[in-house]
Amino acid sequence: MRDKLLARGIPASDMEFIQAHDGDAAKLQLFRDVRAGKVRILFGSTQKMGTGANVQERLIALHHLDAPWRPADVEQREGRILRQGNTNAEVQIYRYVTEQSFDAYLWQTLETKAKFIGQVMTGESDLRRIEDVDGTALTYAEVKAIASGNPLVIEKARIDAEVARLSRLHCEHQETHYKLRSRVRHLTDDLPRLSLRLEAVRRDLTTRQDTSGDKFVMTIEGQDIRDRGIAGELLLRRAERLRGTRKDLLLGSMGGFQVFVADNFMAGPEIVLKGVTTYTAKVTDTAHGTIRSVEHTLQHLEDIVENLDRAIADTQKRLTDTQAQVDTPFEYAERLAELAQRQQQIEDELDLTKNQASAQLGADSPKEQTAAEAAADSGYCMRLSALGRPPVSPRLITRRSIPG
Repeated sequence: MRDKLLARGIPASDMEFIQAHDGDAAKLQLFRDVRAGKVRILFGSTQKMGTGANVQERLIALHHLDAPWRPADVEQREGRILRQGNTNAEVQIYRYVTEQSFDAYLWQTLETKAKFIGQVMTGESDLRRIEDVDGTALTYAEVKAIASGNPLVIEKARIDAEVARLSRLHCEHQETHYKLRSRVRHLTDDLPRLSLRLEAVRRDLTTRQDTSGDKFVMTIEGQDIRDRGIAGELLLRRAERLRGTRKDLLLGSMGGFQVFVADNFMAGPEIVLKGVTTYTAKVTDTAHGTIRSVEHTLQHLEDIVENLDRAIADTQKRLTDTQAQVDTPFEYAERLAELAQRQQQIEDELDLTKNQASAQLGADSPKEQTAAEAAADSGYCMRLSALGRPPVSPRLITRRSIPG
């Protein structure tokens, strides 16, 4: 590659191999020359030019000359150029593969590893996050397909990606419908419960007695008490005795309702008024505050009726809307079925079962394994831009796979 670049007019002084710079001081000087633009093209392996190579300031393009052995190596390489501090707003990343070569096996291995890592790291069916992980794996699949030289493999890589995407959408659709059906069951159960509660409150309204002003009277343990302070004090004392017992005690009546003191395990003692249905009032720190809470509960039964009417209307509307959504079919069902059928046809034509068995035998061979690892270390190169670009965080604009 160096000779080809020299033949195209690139001066030898513009190119460097990181392997020629041993020692920390030599590497630091090399990195300074790269950042300053004195060195325009830098060759190196993943190990030599990975972590610690902070040369991103003027990088414009990165060239993968081979397929490394691990997905993390690809990230390490691209992390040299896709990072803050690069003054180029756009950068380019190239991948070179040779048709009918060992490259196909290497990219197949990277694809398999990336997918496995994605499954381990992502334990849920969240569509966006799954696509973020699989995006790298699909890039490996595309490069592998191009390296194979077989148009069916290229088509299969594209169809596999689309089937995976639509399958995830189908899973999300099914999960959503399961939640909708569960919501329909809950709303259907809520309607009769709310209706019974509403009917009971309306019946209580017809028997409620007025206790406002001088009409106040409360019967406690057989005695009619007309002083709100005394009534409240008696309620407080009974509530304190009952605290922690998880029991309830009938004290008397007020306004046509039975009055209980009950110990709520979570909230502590409370006052319960029982007619056709039950209502609760708070036990406060003072006698008058407790009585006011009881009277407020009795005097605002109309508000409960109004709230129940609204709740029933809202529940009916939500039930109607949810039932309509439950009947919605998966919009990509036909497309998914067509792709799955074509996927199976391609697999039959490629005889993938036989090919996978051969690949497995090759992976088990120590000699071939050593060759793969040796090929993974031959490295990559980076090219620098002209000087004077505005400082912007770089972004990837092209990913090219060039047969050759």
